[in-house]
Amino acid sequence: MRVDGLSKRYRHRVKGEVWAAREVSLAVQPGEFLTLLGPSGCGKTTTLRMVAGFETPDEGRVFIGERDVTALAANRRDIGFVFQNYALFPHLTVFENVAYGLRVRGKADDEIRRAVGEVLALVGLHGYEPQFSSQLSGGEQQRVALARAIVIRPGVLLFDEPLSNLDARLRLQMRHEIRLLQRHFGITTLYVTHDQEEAMAVSDRIVVMNQGRVVQVGSAEDLYLRPRSGFVARFIGRINALPAQVLAVDAGGAEVQALGQRLRVPGAAAAGMAAGQAAELMIRPEAMRVGAAAMADAPDAWPATVTECTFLGEKVELHLDCGGQHLLLLRPGGPGAALPVGARVGLSADPEAWLLLPLETAT
Repeated sequence: MRVDGLSKRYRHRVKGEVWAAREVSLAVQPGEFLTLLGPSGCGKTTTLRMVAGFETPDEGRVFIGERDVTALAANRRDIGFVFQNYALFPHLTVFENVAYGLRVRGKADDEIRRAVGEVLALVGLHGYEPQFSSQLSGGEQQRVALARAIVIRPGVLLFDEPLSNLDARLRLQMRHEIRLLQRHFGITTLYVTHDQEEAMAVSDRIVVMNQGRVVQVGSAEDLYLRPRSGFVARFIGRINALPAQVLAVDAGGAEVQALGQRLRVPGAAAAGMAAGQAAELMIRPEAMRVGAAAMADAPDAWPATVTECTFLGEKVELHLDCGGQHLLLLRPGGPGAALPVGARVGLSADPEAWLLLPLETAT
């Protein structure tokens, strides 16, 4: 499935013309799980609805396989859609909810019974056929919605924030089950979420969107370790962003002034930078190390003071003041991992984990 240059704009009484999606182009490979990720209002749901046929693009085309479906109604696009609110028919049983798409397609009763039974067993709802949606938990309703979308064996499966109505524990369980089912059937999938961890857990690739545009596409590892903008660096995971001034650049990297010190940033992390440029030095919290009080006076350490410490079981979250800059550090939990507020420590970080980005790209 691919979209070429999709755009959609609306007329807002206060803001005037607003672009919900602007020149969005992307391709989903056969059997791939691709996720649209971004903050509220970034255009991801509008893009999904244009792919589904629920919204008409002002510009651009939608292709499923080699077929241009831009002008086709949603029910003629060979898609399955899992809605955020499940959209189950309350007057129909679980069996009839799942069977609905097959009946619309004119399938024989024997084929419907076999297909519905198979998919309900796969989603863990064997025996639930006579139940109504009002008798089901949220997780069970989500499974019915998923079964209804899969049973028709669509060419493309679309998800619109399907886990947002579930509690945290059930979200973890359902995202695992969705991924397993997608792999089992090999269905090309386009998924929308604003939850970064969810996107990283289920996706082959992630499309990060902001202000109606695609800003970066890549695997979870690419986006987390190699963000191409300050926006992506901040949106995917947590990060420390330190004001920096580029002092010199050579083939081996860059010399920058940050945290009151002259630091050497390796070449790959400083690509595209120029001497005199205002920048941000990015460091992930787990890439930083904290040493004992004596280390605070070491010449290659950054002296800091613990301002807050939170024990979270498998990890400890430390908030630190380092020369007036707030830094977040994550370290494995366990005995002695927590530090008292007010403790004076020394910080260090592997330069290979640093990333230098122009200040103007960090929006």
